[in-house]
Amino acid sequence: MGIIERFEDEYLEVSRSRATVRELLELFAGSILFVLVASGLAYVLLDGTVAFAVAGLLTVIFAITFVSQAYWSLTGRDDYTQ
Repeated sequence: MGIIERFEDEYLEVSRSRATVRELLELFAGSILFVLVASGLAYVLLDGTVAFAVAGLLTVIFAITFVSQAYWSLTGRDDYTQ
């Protein structure tokens, strides 16, 4: 089994299971921390406007990710078992 097949198997295993509330909270906290660090670095290295744009873009991306994970935690991922 090659490395690509191992990654695929791990991805499918994680995707089949439902996310718990703890995992959702970890995702939420990690997202906030990531946005703060990334925008802070952008502010220091580039400019305040760029930092604001980075924070806004990352917030949108993580919000979509969080909503989709919350949806899949409620409904399950039975589509991967087929």
